[in-house]
Amino acid sequence: MRDPNRESRVTMGERESRPVFTRPQPKISLKRREQITGLLSILPAFLLVGIVVWWPIARSFRYSFTDWNGAKANWIGLDNYRNIFERGDFWTPLKTNFVFFLSIPGILLISLVVSVLLFEETPGWRFFRSVYYIPTILSTAIVGMLMRVMFSPRGAVNGLLKAAGFDGLSRNWLGTTSTAFVVLIFIFYWQTLGQGVLIFLSGLASISTDLIEAARLDGANWWQRLTQILIPLLMPTIGFFFIFNAVYCFVGLFALVYTVTNGGPGFSTTPIDLLIYRKAFESGDLGYASALSVMLFIIVLFISAVQLRFFDRRSTE
Repeated sequence: MRDPNRESRVTMGERESRPVFTRPQPKISLKRREQITGLLSILPAFLLVGIVVWWPIARSFRYSFTDWNGAKANWIGLDNYRNIFERGDFWTPLKTNFVFFLSIPGILLISLVVSVLLFEETPGWRFFRSVYYIPTILSTAIVGMLMRVMFSPRGAVNGLLKAAGFDGLSRNWLGTTSTAFVVLIFIFYWQTLGQGVLIFLSGLASISTDLIEAARLDGANWWQRLTQILIPLLMPTIGFFFIFNAVYCFVGLFALVYTVTNGGPGFSTTPIDLLIYRKAFESGDLGYASALSVMLFIIVLFISAVQLRFFDRRSTE
């Protein structure tokens, strides 16, 4: 007879002697898998930026060494860069950009003072907050056309001056270089104020009101609170505002200048981006325009790097 107990013992022994198969452990750690997942998530955006931004930059850099008319490109080496400095038509637009660049501290101070007044809820602060921001949402081209009409010889500005009895102050505002720059800087300030107020209000929201109240109780006046407490704490925000508008003053003036003065009188208010447009699409010298674009890219990169280093050092102090 078969012994069922013996068979059961044999079966149990065989089961005990069989190797135990466990689930293989992943060769990639959890942290590494998270990094790979994150990289794959941003890959589409990275490819899009590469196609839309970096590929055109690389192509412009290549064409800057050629005589390119849009259809055919002939390699000429450094001739385009040599012509930039020999012709002398690069320095006047660069001066225009630096005029706007040197005007940034003025609008920075105005935006900061207005932001602090709104932050402290001075009478009418809700109304003025909306009024200051309205110019920011308007198109630069529309603002430029409007201002061109207002500052024309028969425009509203001269009309108001004559009505107020200041006939001697009326003039062709866009007919001379100095007054044309005054108009352009005024428009730049008018459109940038709302943006600056919004940026600084965001920075002020991160500062504890108890700190300001304690300074007020200790006898610090408004100017002391601004210069000794708020400005040091807002240094990262100030750095962002300055760098953002510095880049704008070199690559974003086309619409403003083109619609207000068209670079005139003569070429005295022509920025570099307007010069690039004229060389590329009016003269058809695309290789020379590409070289100008590369020069502009290097200038903006250098200025941004210097500012980042400066404000990083001030923030850590």
